[in-house]
Amino acid sequence: MKLRRIACAFLAGLSSPAWAACGTNACGNVTITRLWAGTEGKVYVQISDSLAPLDCTPLNSEYMTLLRSDTNSDWIYATLLTSLTAAAGKLERIRIVEGSSGCTISYVWQKQQP
Repeated sequence: MKLRRIACAFLAGLSSPAWAACGTNACGNVTITRLWAGTEGKVYVQISDSLAPLDCTPLNSEYMTLLRSDTNSDWIYATLLTSLTAAAGKLERIRIVEGSSGCTISYVWQKQQP
């Protein structure tokens, strides 16, 4: 009986959002830890998870990049700012352009926090 309880607790922990991490093209259930807007038309985003699994080359091994010249970048930036200020940095999903230099952000996905 005790072994069953331990196994259930272990399995429940595996399905927890705290275990979410990056895959090859996106990161899920992350926290934005730094948002840095540069004068050259780029926004740099640092998240709580390692970017190592992503199929891209992050800036300084820790930043994703949002290009102001990209379509809808203003909407993406607004979502990033909202996540950082109103949702304690929580972001449901952040998708990158595979193979990109700087881990260019393709889109972000946010849901209402409880």
